[in-house]
Amino acid sequence: MNTFKIIVLIIFVLLMYALLKGEKRSLRLIVLSYFSVLSVMFISGIFYISEKYQLNDGPVLDGGFVSLFNWVSAFSYLYILPAFLVMAYRLLGLAGNLFEEKRIRVIMYLVFVAVLWLVGYVSFFIFTLVFYGFAP
Repeated sequence: MNTFKIIVLIIFVLLMYALLKGEKRSLRLIVLSYFSVLSVMFISGIFYISEKYQLNDGPVLDGGFVSLFNWVSAFSYLYILPAFLVMAYRLLGLAGNLFEEKRIRVIMYLVFVAVLWLVGYVSFFIFTLVFYGFAP
């Protein structure tokens, strides 16, 4: 179960790095470093909470699921908001390059912002489902 979480985080970090292909090397390394350090802290915290509250073994001690939920909720913001900013940076730059007519470019900016808002909103639920699960 925890192996799946680690694989998901590795794929996420690699996707963020690939999303910045063609950008300055320093920007790619900053994003890669941020998400790598964040992933190590996040997984370490999940392992610590799982061991402390016996989440993988029974019976679960009081406050175990609350601690895990609070941990996952806090880190969901630390993952999703920067990822949202990276995606917005790439999409809005792409719209500026693809469309020359100002009216169409503004419409595409609005469409991209609406899509990003929806993806960001759904991402919180997906993140919680993957890393917290269906626990009580």
